[in-house]
Amino acid sequence: MSALTNQQTNKLLSCLTIDVEDWFHILDSPAVPRIESWSSLESRVERNLEKILAMLDNFSVKVTFFWLGWMAERNKGLVRKCQRAGHEIASHGYSHILAYEVGPAVFRKDITRAKAILEDIIGGEVRGFRAPGFGITEKAPWAFEVIREAGYGYDSSVFPASRGHGGIADSPLGPYFFEMQSGHLLELPMSAVEILGRRISVFGGGYLRLASRRMIQWGIKKLQAAGQPLIVYLHPREIDPDQPRLPLSRIRQFKCYVNLKSTMPKLRWLCENYTFCTMLELVENFVKSFYYDENKTIPVVSLQNGDSEGKSTFHPSPKPLRRILLYEESTATNLLWRSVSSRQK
Repeated sequence: MSALTNQQTNKLLSCLTIDVEDWFHILDSPAVPRIESWSSLESRVERNLEKILAMLDNFSVKVTFFWLGWMAERNKGLVRKCQRAGHEIASHGYSHILAYEVGPAVFRKDITRAKAILEDIIGGEVRGFRAPGFGITEKAPWAFEVIREAGYGYDSSVFPASRGHGGIADSPLGPYFFEMQSGHLLELPMSAVEILGRRISVFGGGYLRLASRRMIQWGIKKLQAAGQPLIVYLHPREIDPDQPRLPLSRIRQFKCYVNLKSTMPKLRWLCENYTFCTMLELVENFVKSFYYDENKTIPVVSLQNGDSEGKSTFHPSPKPLRRILLYEESTATNLLWRSVSSRQK
């Protein structure tokens, strides 16, 4: 069944996403090697991605690979192999930086460089972006404007709950638009569900590794009941129990290395029981869905009143804006849409 058919019959859309990094690409710790030494370290990304690609091929599943630009430069053949297999190539930035730490100028240079590298490798347009560590917070609302200006068509950098680094706890759950001076940016946040007034995620990273299958299945049913897409994320190192270990703090060791042996069996289980599409297919069919319900609305977060100091300006609109999307399709990787909005009375 196609993703569009799923949308029209109100079935859950599911995306499996891979953030392509290596074992030493951990954030926010003094134990992490600096970028100058990365080339001297053993790379395990090829062996891990080969295992993932073989599993995906076995289940005929297409996913989105968010490639770190630094990794892509050194694994061009592997990037192209992912593309030839029918998977979407998207950007994870170049040097694995946190937006709120480096500021607008460095962040802009980093994500623009990554996009150019990936497009040169695949010979086509890169539409999607995800920030390392979901590292865009209320402290860096300017980042979404930078992402749009860099030429990306959609973003998946928001973790709509509290976490160690990154996370915007009051983000809408499910897709929404950022409204900025330069226009609109479609946001596809990570999947999260609410329980007893708290938001939790069991759909990626350490959360996925810690959660039981029954808990993950419960979370997916909650998403389905709310009409929200399932977005799963992981890193190639998370299927690699034998990877080298960094001298992290005890809590970070637990977060990074717990239940690594459980990742691959859970991925197989997910692929056996759920239908996945790429993030770009989710965007395409989400936009198309407005043609089937002219009264459909979507939350909009306005960032037009942000200040020059980058203070928190993340205030979701209490009322959704009515979206009239005029969709024009040229190719699967070149979606053009314009939006006209009027406030819902």
